[in-house]
Amino acid sequence: MSKSPQVGPLTPLTKKKFFDGLAPWQVVLSLLPLGLLFIGGAIGGGLGALGMGVNMKIAKTQLPTASKVAAMLGVGLAAVVVFLVVAGLLSNALNG
Repeated sequence: MSKSPQVGPLTPLTKKKFFDGLAPWQVVLSLLPLGLLFIGGAIGGGLGALGMGVNMKIAKTQLPTASKVAAMLGVGLAAVVVFLVVAGLLSNALNG
């Protein structure tokens, strides 16, 4: 019979924090689209989460600071516009 291999102690996994490496202003601008959650419920929350994900990607790029701010604010504005369009279409469809 062969012996089973000896396994040493397992090293604990290091958890990577979600906002690790971001400046406070980047965290605030990343979370800004989540404000739609309070206005639009599930639809607003879904669009806000999508906008937050895009903002997180932008915040971690090598763009200049002014470009990051403009892009992140643009994502927030786009999320609001898409929410208003979807809400208007749903309202029109449901109310005839």
